[in-house]
Amino acid sequence: MQDLVFFSKWEQYAEFWSLPEKERRIRLAEVATSDVTYTDPNTSVAGAEAFSDRVTQFQKDVPGRRFVITDAYEHHQQSLAHWDMVGPDGTVISDGTSYARLAEDGKFLSFCGFLDRA
Repeated sequence: MQDLVFFSKWEQYAEFWSLPEKERRIRLAEVATSDVTYTDPNTSVAGAEAFSDRVTQFQKDVPGRRFVITDAYEHHQQSLAHWDMVGPDGTVISDGTSYARLAEDGKFLSFCGFLDRA
């Protein structure tokens, strides 16, 4: 069963990818540990600053794209979310799945993203 509170946390994470740098760093501190790691098929970074810098590059590479969480699940400090990447007009460009590990305080400790279709 989907946990609505955790779904909301994933939505905050998804929004993080579209925020300007100053707001993004604040949001990341709210939902993730300072030593958070992030990997996807194209990159691997460690630490909140490096992760935020990766998002800056994403925003430059694909302006106007954002993520929409379609469902999210959590148990035993593990979480899984499915998402759509949408363009400025709302058209789905790709979709994927992200896995996260959680710290004891419930913040995201690591993310690993997978593209389901590009």
